Amino acid sequence: MTFTRENQKQRFRFIDQWADYVNTHNDKDWSRQQNVIINSCVQTASMTKEQYLAMKKVKQEMKHGKNVKSAPKKIR
Repeated sequence: MTFTRENQKQRFRFIDQWADYVNTHNDKDWSRQQNVIINSCVQTASMTKEQYLAMKKVKQEMKHGKNVKSAPKKIR
């Protein structure tokens, strides 16, 4: 199976799972979760290129278990 087909199958499975979740949970629960995602996207979009790259560096260092001393300043 090609990567594209497998990727498409995974996406369809996710859509089915999300639709099931939305139908079986309170609107406030899943809405709150979506709010976190949307706010994160908006925050990232308002960063400068340098701030974004600094954030990615910190995340990469944390992923590899490095001791991170400071993170980029929060964008408002």
